Amino acid sequence: MSDRESATIWIEELDPPYVRMGFTSYPWQNSHRIAQRANALARNYSKGWYCAYCGELMPEWKRLDAKFCKEGCRKMAARKRRTRSRV
Repeated sequence: MSDRESATIWIEELDPPYVRMGFTSYPWQNSHRIAQRANALARNYSKGWYCAYCGELMPEWKRLDAKFCKEGCRKMAARKRRTRSRV
């Protein structure tokens, strides 16, 4: 089980664009890696890390370079791009 699967990083959306974030680590986990991921997530959220299609706050389990919150948003954005290029 990886550190992300045990839900050690949590994000709470306050009044947009503010978020509250925290993380916990247990003795059997790599706390340095969890802290590095939490810092990278904090940088993303401070810049406004929202889905490029629907505008929802990105979940904390997504990759740090993700642009869409779920597969459906990615597909809808691709369809929108394709229809715009044909017109």
